[in-house]
Amino acid sequence: MSTIPGLWHTQRAVKALGTVVRRRSRRGLVLLYHRVAGPRFDPQLLDVTPQNFDAQMRVLSERMEPLALSEFEKLRRAGKLPARAVAVTFDDGYADNLYAAAPRLNANGIPATVFVTAGMIGSGREFWWDEVERIAFMPRVLNGMPPALSIPWRIEDGAAIAAEDGRMEWNVAARVDPSSRHRLYRGMVAALRRMPTTERDVLVSRWRDWSGVTEGARESHRTVSTKEVIALAEARGVSIGAHTMTHPSLAQLSATEQAHELRDSRRWLETTIAKPVTAVAYPYGESADVSAITVAAARTAGFDTGYSNIGGTAWRWSSRWRVPRILVRDWDAVTFLAQLDRWFVE
Repeated sequence: MSTIPGLWHTQRAVKALGTVVRRRSRRGLVLLYHRVAGPRFDPQLLDVTPQNFDAQMRVLSERMEPLALSEFEKLRRAGKLPARAVAVTFDDGYADNLYAAAPRLNANGIPATVFVTAGMIGSGREFWWDEVERIAFMPRVLNGMPPALSIPWRIEDGAAIAAEDGRMEWNVAARVDPSSRHRLYRGMVAALRRMPTTERDVLVSRWRDWSGVTEGARESHRTVSTKEVIALAEARGVSIGAHTMTHPSLAQLSATEQAHELRDSRRWLETTIAKPVTAVAYPYGESADVSAITVAAARTAGFDTGYSNIGGTAWRWSSRWRVPRILVRDWDAVTFLAQLDRWFVE
């Protein structure tokens, strides 16, 4: 009986020692962005406004040691990261990465890597979470129960949503849903979050038909075209990484499907931009989205490094297949610097 408490204390001591060693080692931050857009309704908190993004890049230029992701990774593995080293990354491949982010990165001398969802390039479609936003907040009456969605729904819940409903200030981190439409949106996102791509696309199509939303990307929400991803790859200081073909939760797929998502995205991007693509960022990137099979598939697909969406500093002994990244929100310069300082001491 006494061995169990003894083992528990030993494990705690080992963990505490590991924490001390990590904090005293050379560490850096890989920052995760999605969009440089707004201000506007942003329920997934993906946007950083151009003004705040420019301010954040100035902070990195003046107070941090910004590195290209490849250089950051080389130094990280060698245990030689400079003090306050940071690397900037983007996920998904929105067109504003080229038109709003790239010029501001260049103006501040900040390199960046954009992880692009290859199957969305030039597709003329929006990411599913953007389509769901359009459907749930349609400014028209929504008749009947949403197809294949088990949420409380009354006739009056489908009433046209008012312009002054307060949704500009609402996001998925809110504890309260101000209206049935907000509850509908949250339910749709939860249903699709880890659904296989084919099933997900079928369900979104059914919801479009139900709501009367037409397929097609809004200019404000579209991804890069083939021509634009080439231009992004040629932009000063910008490199391209893979983000799968269709943005699934990889760990929910079969080994064969994961292999196709990872291998095909790398091949497509390398053929298109005529440059090597050696890094992948896993869609969603949380623990439940990346399995041992996922890591094996990434290695087999020819990638050298895999990036997660699990917060924390990166150091010498961070797994090269699950390098942590810090998600950046729409903060002003003062708040952003305070967040950087906090992350470096944690």
